[in-house]
Amino acid sequence: MSPISDIWPDVTASLEIMEPEYATRVTSMAEQLRPHHRAIESYASSFHPQQLPCRLVADHYTWGQSFVVFELFFSDNLSWIIRFGMRPMDAYFNTAAQLERKILNEVAALHLVRQRTTIPVPEIISYHAHPSPSNPLGADFPAFVLMTAITGMTIEDCGIAIQELSSGYEQTLESLGGDESKHAILQNYLHDIADIHVQLSRITFDHIGSFVIDAQGVVTVGPGADFGLGPFSSAKEYFAIQAEAYEELAMATGLDDNEDEGGNANVAQLKRQFVASLWRRAMMPLVDERDARGPFPMRHGDLHSDNILVDKTGHIVGVLDWDCAGTVPWEAFAVPTFEVSGHFTETDTSSTFSSDSASSTSSLSSTSSAPTRSVVHHAFHRELAAAEFQGSAFLVKPPSGRSLAALHDSDAGHVGAYLAYWMYSLACDYDQTGRALHRMLGSGDDMDQAFQKFADEIGAADMLEKHSQRPLIEI
Repeated sequence: MSPISDIWPDVTASLEIMEPEYATRVTSMAEQLRPHHRAIESYASSFHPQQLPCRLVADHYTWGQSFVVFELFFSDNLSWIIRFGMRPMDAYFNTAAQLERKILNEVAALHLVRQRTTIPVPEIISYHAHPSPSNPLGADFPAFVLMTAITGMTIEDCGIAIQELSSGYEQTLESLGGDESKHAILQNYLHDIADIHVQLSRITFDHIGSFVIDAQGVVTVGPGADFGLGPFSSAKEYFAIQAEAYEELAMATGLDDNEDEGGNANVAQLKRQFVASLWRRAMMPLVDERDARGPFPMRHGDLHSDNILVDKTGHIVGVLDWDCAGTVPWEAFAVPTFEVSGHFTETDTSSTFSSDSASSTSSLSSTSSAPTRSVVHHAFHRELAAAEFQGSAFLVKPPSGRSLAALHDSDAGHVGAYLAYWMYSLACDYDQTGRALHRMLGSGDDMDQAFQKFADEIGAADMLEKHSQRPLIEI
């Protein structure tokens, strides 16, 4: 058997498409570790059942935002993974404190999942959450996690472009080319995600936050792994903090990708502020008071196709990267991954949303050009309803009694989970997330007219007027 890292992306090609400062974070970590490969190998071998020798595969590593990842390949063809925490990206992201919270969170999350579900996940072998003299690899070593590896492929490797299926742009299941085997693979994949979603819903805590684990293996909820906020005792408190975070993100310096420098920078920032205000207006009325005080379910937090390994039939054999896991409100739990929720598309028909928030005082409307769901959304919805029915004897529902399928199909779930993801990843994007939120609010205004009203309300209309009068080409 060959090392599993043989199928990882090419290191050089991957580094070439990165921004130089981010690529340097990766390569500097690899160079820092290079003189210590033998020590890392000896340390890993000490945990092997027969203490067999291993080789750190140095020329084919990978990485994420927080960790550089290497494979350790043993003489009996066993593979383990070791992840080393990289230096901070800036004053706020990937700091030593944040990295420590993420490592401890992942260790606790994997303990919970292995103890209380049948979800296939790696096993933690050893870890050290912060650089210190007590680091077993040495005082100068970064934080690390050593864990078992899982062999598999992604759903894309099976010939199914899951993100294209969820795009909503003229994509249907027929885009699989009439290949019945691909239909079966996709159904197996969606079935297993639904099963994972149901199993995680059974793991609940009284607070919202990330996980910590003590020396006796007892897991509790603490502050969020990302920025150390919380834990929160209510859904509205959590969503209010999230709305504030989006508003701060909107005010952050920098330009949208599609904006020019100069006067457009102020307009781009104003648009981000507008979109952040839409998210708050859309989300807060959708929080169901019956569920607002918990208990709250466990969410993976970064469940996308790169973190899901499957076999050739599409069945899931491994779920990776649990450092973003935590408990969340039911509205945020509703969509397990945006890839099975799908983008909005506009139609001339009335809304197809099935709202389960009748007890909420919502201003959402089903009028005008309404968004509809993608076909992959409906396919997953059917699998989720079936998984709930099959596991009904062990099903844990929120106090409101809402089903997971109803939550997945609800306005609250779409704003609280799916659009929240895009609010952050697209930095309060005006043309995608903003327009989706505006349509859901159903004010009847044109999006750009609503933006103008927002500018008027906050006293920024003059800036917009000056921008609109600028010549296309300045001399």
